[in-house]
Amino acid sequence: MGQSTVVATAFTAIMFVAGVSILIMSTVSGFSTLSEALTSQTEQRDIVLNERIEFGDWLFVDSSTLRINASNLGSTSILINSFDKMDLIASYNDGASEQTEWVSYDQSEASASYWSVNRVFFRNQQQDLINPISLTGTVRGAWDSDEILELEIHLDEATPTFEYLTLITPAGVKARSSLTKDYDLGTATVVNGTSVVVVSHLIDQVPENVMLTPTSQIGTEYWVDNVDSDSFEIHLSNSQASDITFYWHVE
Repeated sequence: MGQSTVVATAFTAIMFVAGVSILIMSTVSGFSTLSEALTSQTEQRDIVLNERIEFGDWLFVDSSTLRINASNLGSTSILINSFDKMDLIASYNDGASEQTEWVSYDQSEASASYWSVNRVFFRNQQQDLINPISLTGTVRGAWDSDEILELEIHLDEATPTFEYLTLITPAGVKARSSLTKDYDLGTATVVNGTSVVVVSHLIDQVPENVMLTPTSQIGTEYWVDNVDSDSFEIHLSNSQASDITFYWHVE
């Protein structure tokens, strides 16, 4: 009986030690996994905080293709071999309805719809001094801070009306561009004997600011009313005996 008790006690002790060891190993492994996860989250947060991209000037190449400048204004570099992990979303009107399309990166420009890099600029010159981007053969290099990429975006539509672009980096940082005019300007005349004129503009959104300057001295108050995405009205307190012309600027 005494020997059985000793054996049982020893077995219990061994199992206890084994259990403690497993617990310690599991705890250490858990801490290691947690540490790796926190490190990854910190690195991702640093990228998001330091990465910034922005769209700039744009022009149409043809009815289905446009080129737009995209600037890296952050302090991080984006490898060109990760461009296939970037999302470019184009919103447009196909003549019948509004459409939204995810456009794939394809430097060979062989896809029906694609976006590619046309040129690289640094300090207002077509050049790439740091991590030079190679656009022929094996595509390599990086989109570095203060570099501007001229992107070419082609849609497999006959005559799409481009309206909006969104570019999202692998880290989730976004650049957006409304493919409309940022401002418009012109002249408008309130004809003598009337007190209002409707003025059309082309910025395709409700202006945040409407500025008026009369071309001559007038003896009545004037103001802007009914401002919307394609027009606004100029009002006079009292009709005048002669035409009143205004310079206008909306943005």
